[in-house]
Amino acid sequence: MIAAMASAFVSSPQTTHSDSVQSSSDSFNLQAFKGKFVVLNFWASWSKASRLENKSIVHVYQNYQLNPKVVFVSVSLDTDAVSWQSAITDDGLTWSNQYCDFKKYASAPALQFKVTTLPQIMILNANGEQVYTAQNAHDLEAQLQALLKS
Repeated sequence: MIAAMASAFVSSPQTTHSDSVQSSSDSFNLQAFKGKFVVLNFWASWSKASRLENKSIVHVYQNYQLNPKVVFVSVSLDTDAVSWQSAITDDGLTWSNQYCDFKKYASAPALQFKVTTLPQIMILNANGEQVYTAQNAHDLEAQLQALLKS
């Protein structure tokens, strides 16, 4: 599954929001995260439910940001770069892996992971296989704790 995500995004200019956060629609390769649990957050600036859940995901991120076994990746289904980048800042999404290809639900990752509603929060295991779909950030944190203990 990781290999299939390697070319999911088209190139466009990057915007840096701080020294460590980059939002981009550049190609990315989930192979870089092999060996780690990946928290994959599908969201959009126009989705009120996503925006509310983002605030909770930020708290989970703060608890795991120093854990070398966990990486957070957000995939936005936005169609407008300014709205997307503003929402990243407004919601405090400080992790560095923020991506969007501006195709909404026709986005390759959305199709691959069968995303039909937002928000969608998934955990991929060290081999890139989807092992959990969280209903909310509380469920995400509980499952992440359980996976890290196993």
